[in-house]
Amino acid sequence: MNGRVTASSVMAAASCAVLCLASLPAAAQGFWQEDAPKIPMAPSWQIEKAELPPYTAPRTSYGVPDLQGRWGSSGGDGLSYLEDHEFVDVTTPAQESFVSDPPDGRVPYTDWGLAKRDEILAGLGRGWPGESGERLYSNPAAYCMGSMPRFSFGAVEIVQQPGVVFIFGEESYRVIPTDGRPPIGERARLWFGNSRGHWDGDTLVVEVTNLNGLGWFDSTGHFYTENTRMVERWRLVDENTIDYAITIEDPTVYAQPWTMNLPRRRPGTGPNLRRSRLPSAVAMDAPAFVDPYADEIWEDACFEGNAEGQRSLRELGYQWFRGVSPPME
Repeated sequence: MNGRVTASSVMAAASCAVLCLASLPAAAQGFWQEDAPKIPMAPSWQIEKAELPPYTAPRTSYGVPDLQGRWGSSGGDGLSYLEDHEFVDVTTPAQESFVSDPPDGRVPYTDWGLAKRDEILAGLGRGWPGESGERLYSNPAAYCMGSMPRFSFGAVEIVQQPGVVFIFGEESYRVIPTDGRPPIGERARLWFGNSRGHWDGDTLVVEVTNLNGLGWFDSTGHFYTENTRMVERWRLVDENTIDYAITIEDPTVYAQPWTMNLPRRRPGTGPNLRRSRLPSAVAMDAPAFVDPYADEIWEDACFEGNAEGQRSLRELGYQWFRGVSPPME
């Protein structure tokens, strides 16, 4: 990919940034410099994680690992593109891949799945190399529609009780039973799917099924379907860091299961990437005063059905993404 930035691409990117701002992690709420260093993601985390000493997580009063507290976003540019890429525009800086397996950092699509992803990518109207000039589908998050796994990559607060884990995000929340209850019926299809968890040693394992297939992994068309199953793994590797992994399985779209793996750090303990952003982004940072609620997650409402945002997207020519149906064998 090249670093060409046109006026139209900046306008499209700016429109996307404004429409999607409420759904982006705090580190992404601004514009990035073209010469900013490539943002470290999964490959760098594999190296860092391999050098960590053994760690035993503290336990709650009822004996399970204590993951409670606030955890910052996965970092980067707000899931604009999952795979390794160079600078595209001011909202999409150079960044390593979110994908840890396969080792090449690429989503292992089937031929059909890759063709569909490329079709969506070509119709973004954001200035990506190889675009067709069409405007096909906009990022579902631009309509304030939250989905997996984007929710889990944002800043969250974890609260635990016997038999259940609550994960609160800035716009929504998840309730994850860990008491062995069965999943809901297969006919129910949800944006966040149906989550069922269990403890495997120090790791919280969460199986996510019953997805509606209407969400994207990023803002550039990496998609999944109703057939997709996701398995999350949350594990403390030191007192301030959770090793978060999510494995994606769907033989109707992907040639093999694949995994994203990134650290989730307590606020104030991770790398500071703000130096890589344009000065105009500084005004979007949190105020300098001492916030007594800084360690809590509070709602940053992005209202489903936001009429103004939807009207703007329609005027730009974008369609509502209605999911995809894999070909029948």
